[in-house]
Amino acid sequence: MSSKKFKHIKTGNIYEMLRDDVINCTNANSEEIMVLYINEQHKDKIFVREKNEFYQKFQEI
Repeated sequence: MSSKKFKHIKTGNIYEMLRDDVINCTNANSEEIMVLYINEQHKDKIFVREKNEFYQKFQEI
């Protein structure tokens, strides 16, 4: 999967999506599909968010 750039709708911050098919293996949310992404300005921080929520809060650029 090639990386894509997204803008957070509320803050305007730019993020790079690394993967959109990560499986949540915690007991509370077993097998929920997550998005793995990084902030363009702080690439040392890795974020994960539920896939449906990600596409509600971010816009592809």
